[in-house]
Amino acid sequence: MLLNFITILGFNFIVITILWISSLKTRRADFIDIYWGPSFFFSFLLALVINNSFSVTEIICLFLITIWGFRLGIYLLIRNVNKTEDIRYVKIREARGDIGLYLTAYLIQIILIPIISLPLISILDTSIDLSFVHWVGILIALSGILIETIADIQLSKFKLDQNNINKVMDKGLWYYSRHPNYFGDSLFWWGITIYCFALSNNLLIFIAPIIMTYLLLRVSGVTMLENRLSKKKDGYTEYINSTSSFIILPKKKSK
Repeated sequence: MLLNFITILGFNFIVITILWISSLKTRRADFIDIYWGPSFFFSFLLALVINNSFSVTEIICLFLITIWGFRLGIYLLIRNVNKTEDIRYVKIREARGDIGLYLTAYLIQIILIPIISLPLISILDTSIDLSFVHWVGILIALSGILIETIADIQLSKFKLDQNNINKVMDKGLWYYSRHPNYFGDSLFWWGITIYCFALSNNLLIFIAPIIMTYLLLRVSGVTMLENRLSKKKDGYTEYINSTSSFIILPKKKSK
């Protein structure tokens, strides 16, 4: 597993460094976000090719990663293509320069991708009959993709209506969670890890969904967005008090 980890690390170092070099001219560092989802497909496919291993269980995993990764990448590409660069990257570049941006944003992804890929590379060269646990993992992963997709579509439609500027999105899945898209993302990684664990019996791989969930909650997701939205959106404080921040749950009862 170590050799596959190093291979994925090296591969993404090359690809992401090229993306950084291109950003020096385009001034669009946010294209690194578009690569994030597909990076797991390319990393796992590379490992499969190198190991010459394409069992049914591995193909199922590749299929799930393909759906999740390219859906996310295409969604972000469509969302960002006609926009200016993400303000997060603009501020980092202004404060730390291009090298600082590489060390802050790009290098982190280079390190994270092989770590979060641990469930995938743990199942290389494994081929067993699918058990109940495998199907549970598949179902959870597909549920995560579905939730994330529906939430993104609902939010996109909401933002297209100019009358909704500065309004809180609290319809559909967003009625039950302030960040259902992030919840779906996290759910996918828990599902894929359960599936892979049923093949590898390697507890170490659960570090992947733990890290991913932490990132979504505390680093690049919920916490960061909440701070900004609380200042921009009318009624967001009330929305916070009545609605689950992450997991899809019924509305909180008003006191």
